[in-house]
Amino acid sequence: MKLGDIATVRTGLVVARKKAQLDSEYKVKYSQVSLRCFGSGVQLDHKYTDEFVSVTELDAKYFTHEGDILVRLRSPSLALYIEKEDEGLLINSLLSIIRIDTNNVDAKYVAYYINSKTAERQLKLDMQSTAIPMVKTKDLENLEIVLPPLSEQKRLVSLLDLAQKEQDLLQKLIDEKKQLSQTILDTIIQQNKEEN
Repeated sequence: MKLGDIATVRTGLVVARKKAQLDSEYKVKYSQVSLRCFGSGVQLDHKYTDEFVSVTELDAKYFTHEGDILVRLRSPSLALYIEKEDEGLLINSLLSIIRIDTNNVDAKYVAYYINSKTAERQLKLDMQSTAIPMVKTKDLENLEIVLPPLSEQKRLVSLLDLAQKEQDLLQKLIDEKKQLSQTILDTIIQQNKEEN
């Protein structure tokens, strides 16, 4: 089955056309999803959202809704799943918005699938060869997707969520160990400076 058979796929807003200038009388501020919001899993990293100032109020279709999937159109083509707390963020034209059109598909499963090696290989074959490799929305619509029964999708999502939490905890432990090592080294260096 193709992704376009079960979902609507389109790009975000071309923000350059709506960007407020310094002398603009009317300005509206929005939080915007940046490419740095994409990490190793399908969760959006809020510490990397950007502020965007518009000359006009923007259409609701360009903002995140729970259950959306966002895909980076620039390589690497990673997917994010939008949770309830991720709603209301502006989506720019460097991202594609995927909205699942059926109740028989778990959108988070689709996000994980897009991040799989299988999907990555297929999308790399379709990537536009420019200085910066880009995926087109048509490529996403044509992405072949394996859809097990909904109960199996939900089970896989639960397992993948647990695996991601474990990876996040291990990464946090690695970061803390690095910090501890650096602190110990800095302390020893400082003590030696004071003794000499």
